Amino acid sequence: MLSKDQQSLLQKESAIMKLKNREERFIYYGIYESYCANKDNIQKLQYTKLNPQQHFLFKRVLHGLNMYSKEQIAVMHPQKKRRISKVWRKGQNVINEWKQILSNKKLNKFLFVTFGERSSFVRDLMEYPINDIDPNYVDKSSLKEQGITYEDLILRFMQVGLLPKNFLTIK
Repeated sequence: MLSKDQQSLLQKESAIMKLKNREERFIYYGIYESYCANKDNIQKLQYTKLNPQQHFLFKRVLHGLNMYSKEQIAVMHPQKKRRISKVWRKGQNVINEWKQILSNKKLNKFLFVTFGERSSFVRDLMEYPINDIDPNYVDKSSLKEQGITYEDLILRFMQVGLLPKNFLTIK
């Protein structure tokens, strides 16, 4: 049987390990800067617990005009429709680029584990920058396949400016 001190020590160590894993994950996904900037509010970040205004802003970036009914779109000012569509397209481009970068990272890891650095061809492939992507290619993999959660997407959108920097504090 563990004493209360031992139990609390184990809980603290578990929390530290969870935080370390989260930080490594954010570094891998390229959203660590956004995480550091919002470290105080990040503990509360859960997609299911967003307030209505935050939910609305996020869904508008993610889904664009598809989040509105046909009646709402019919009475909407054309300039507002263009603005919403423009932000939605930018959001889709950000997601597409991010998926390609993550796919490049996964491919490099696979090549290294499978072939090591024995082959000069594999070495040349791995030296190619992972950020070099094709904007005309549409990555059809899902967010789930890439391991991206809505919380990650919120941080990414905040990082690139599609959501406001104070998104986590909006009431």
